[in-house]
Amino acid sequence: HVPGILDLAQLGIRLIIPDQRGHGESERTSQSDYSHSVWAADVHDLAENLGLRKFALFGHSYGGFLALEYAKRWPESLTHLILVSTSAGPVSTQAAAVVTDADLCEHFRRVWPRFFVGDDKHWPLFESLQFSADAYTAAFARELPDYDLREHVARLDVPTLLIVGQSDPYRVHMEWLAAHLPQPTLCTLEGVGHFPFIEAANPFRECVAAFIQGRDEEHLRTR
Repeated sequence: HVPGILDLAQLGIRLIIPDQRGHGESERTSQSDYSHSVWAADVHDLAENLGLRKFALFGHSYGGFLALEYAKRWPESLTHLILVSTSAGPVSTQAAAVVTDADLCEHFRRVWPRFFVGDDKHWPLFESLQFSADAYTAAFARELPDYDLREHVARLDVPTLLIVGQSDPYRVHMEWLAAHLPQPTLCTLEGVGHFPFIEAANPFRECVAAFIQGRDEEHLRTR
């Protein structure tokens, strides 16, 4: 249970949270099927199958890369875009050499504490996660080195909420997005790292709800 996200349902916001192809409870297919293009198309197909002509799209971290890929291809289907702790690229990272899901779990066990500013590292949440080495390797070793959507950002004329922790390394990327998107609202949360919906659940929820429900917010704000 991640309160900052799931509690939005209590505010009358319908949430649809799929496991991407190759992740969680979704089917493991060929590693060649795991790409930004395919993952974005899966979201489009899901929306069509659910009869959603217009909807708000949320993406955190790597999910933000995919949300931007989706928005580049199908902007007309979006009422809102919500990007959290992400980037339009390029992203400097080195894929961990992992073979099994257990290898990937141990890799993230080592880096997990870095995602949080506070003393609480939220280990129970970590222990609930599922890991897919094939999807990770496809994403970080094959897809991410070529990821760069900056030239498309100025044409994404969709109301976009940008949420980032003040101490998140992605903050500079989010500020770049705020400077180049046509309709940005930037919310910077103080004392927060890479998971603002965990470390600052209430302010996070308030930012998202106000944005979706069209309540007046300052254009750029720090909380």
